[in-house]
Amino acid sequence: MPMLERSEGDIHYELCDIVPPWKEPRETILFLHGLAVDSDIWITWLPILADRYRIVRMDLRGFGRSFVPAEGAAWSIDSMAADVLDVLAALDTQRVHFVGESTGGTVGLHLAAHRPECLLTLTMVSAAHRGGTIGRSRALRDDVRGLGMDEWSAKLMPLRFPAGCLSPAMERWFHDTQRAAAPQACIDLVDMLVQVDLTEALGDIQVPTLLIAPDDSPFVSLETQVERLRAMPDCEMHVVAGARHGVAYSHGPECAGALREFLGRRSPPPR
Repeated sequence: MPMLERSEGDIHYELCDIVPPWKEPRETILFLHGLAVDSDIWITWLPILADRYRIVRMDLRGFGRSFVPAEGAAWSIDSMAADVLDVLAALDTQRVHFVGESTGGTVGLHLAAHRPECLLTLTMVSAAHRGGTIGRSRALRDDVRGLGMDEWSAKLMPLRFPAGCLSPAMERWFHDTQRAAAPQACIDLVDMLVQVDLTEALGDIQVPTLLIAPDDSPFVSLETQVERLRAMPDCEMHVVAGARHGVAYSHGPECAGALREFLGRRSPPPR
C-alpha cells in the first residue's frame, strides 16, 4: 500500500496507470473523498477513465488508511490542501484534473482559489463552497456522540442514498466503512467544514469546473450549486436525477461518464 510518510502523519494513496505508453498527453486525475468513507468509493469510476488517464486516489486525513489526527488537533482546509500537494510532489506530478466529493470537493475549490497552477480542471461532486449552508450539520456531528457510530451510520444511509439504489453488497460495504470511521475525526471535520466560506473567491477562479449535483441532497442543496454555477466564470453542471448526497458512489458510472465527456472537451485527445 503506497503511503506518503511525513512527520505530521502518513497519507495513503494509490496510483492506477494502465494508459498505453504511446498515448500522449499522459494526464492525471486525482480523487479525494469526503466524510467517513475512503478512496474505494471511486472504484466504479475507474473502468470508464483508466484507459485514458492516470488515476490517483487518496484517503482524506482522518479516514481510510491515512493518519487520524490526535484528539484536540487543529483541522483546517489549508492542511487538507497541503496533503494533496504533498501527494502530487511524491508522484512528481505538477498538474492534475482534481475530482472531489463532499469535503474533498471543497478542498479542490480551495486549491482552485489559492493554487490554480496545480489544477488542469476541477470537478466537485455534492460539495459546498459555504460550509454554513450545509444542511443538518449540527445533527451530523452531535449524533456521533449521541447515537454511537453504528446507529449514526444507519441514520445517515438514507440521507446519502435513495431506497433501493444500491445492491445489498454495496450498501453493506458503505455502512461498514462509515461506521468504522474514527468518531472524533467525524466531529472535527464537520466543525472545520462549517467555518469554510469561499464565496468571495468564486468570481476569480479561472480553473475550468464541472459541478456534479444530485437533485435531492439533504446536505448541499441544488440551489447552492446553481449559486456557484452562476458565480464562477468557467463552470458547468451535470445534475443526476433521483440521487442523494452519496451520488459519487451510487451513480459512479454516470458521474464518470459526465467527467470523461467534460475532460474530452477540455483536454487534447491522446495521440
